[in-house]
Amino acid sequence: MRVGFVGLGRMGAGMARHLASSDHDLAVYDARPEAIEPLASQGARAGTSAADAAEGADLVSVVVLDDAQVLDVVSGPNGVLGAMRAGSVLAIHSTVTLACIRAVADAAADVGVHVLDAGISGGVPGADAGTLMVIVGGDTDTVDAARPGLEPWSSEIVHVGPLGAGMVAKIARNYVQYGAFALIHQAQALASARDVDLAQLAHVIRSTKALDLTSIVLDRADATLRTPDELGDAGAAIIGMIELGFKDLDVAEAIAAELDVDLPGLASARSGFGPSIGVDLQR
Repeated sequence: MRVGFVGLGRMGAGMARHLASSDHDLAVYDARPEAIEPLASQGARAGTSAADAAEGADLVSVVVLDDAQVLDVVSGPNGVLGAMRAGSVLAIHSTVTLACIRAVADAAADVGVHVLDAGISGGVPGADAGTLMVIVGGDTDTVDAARPGLEPWSSEIVHVGPLGAGMVAKIARNYVQYGAFALIHQAQALASARDVDLAQLAHVIRSTKALDLTSIVLDRADATLRTPDELGDAGAAIIGMIELGFKDLDVAEAIAAELDVDLPGLASARSGFGPSIGVDLQR
């Protein structure tokens, strides 16, 4: 497969290195010449522009920062669509808006190029190790066509739905992560207000799997939200958990008030905890 790769930053460089070590015919481009040289030394062709790297490619991967950069390297002057042939695949790995994905898809349709939104998860360590998860939106035939060019730098390719679905799934996943960051910081503030040893708190949270929400809320087989009705007798256990949860949130609110600690996550937890899995026990 002939692969064009645009964007050799912290993520893209690692991904491209794995492609350079594979059997694919690789061409690369980055706005910084110094980013291209290590890949050229591995045998990749050094593109003089995004369009040049995309010339004759079966798959073009784009790993740049944001909407503006994606639109520039895709359809701007010397953009990849000016060089891609009809029937080839353009994979957008950048985390961008749905409006950006639609704009790329519309421009690509004019020249017969197929588009995937193919978000990546695993960070720089995953890119360096070739173990990124690819979270893909697009039609099945296009995903299958692109798969050989995605596999060298990934450990799993997850096709989550039509075009745009990959980006939504990536953002939903990140929303959980960043929300957890905020809640952990709030928990630390609460614990610190009564001189709790934070290393010991971390041990308690890890050991009791407080952050392992997938095993509690999501069904392991098909990842649907569990509800008491669907679980039959086990539903009583969920209701009991939620009742205790609201009680614990009341206690958290009382302790936070006594210690004069702001816990903005409480309101969100209280409004969504029960209803999110089909039970409304709010008081």
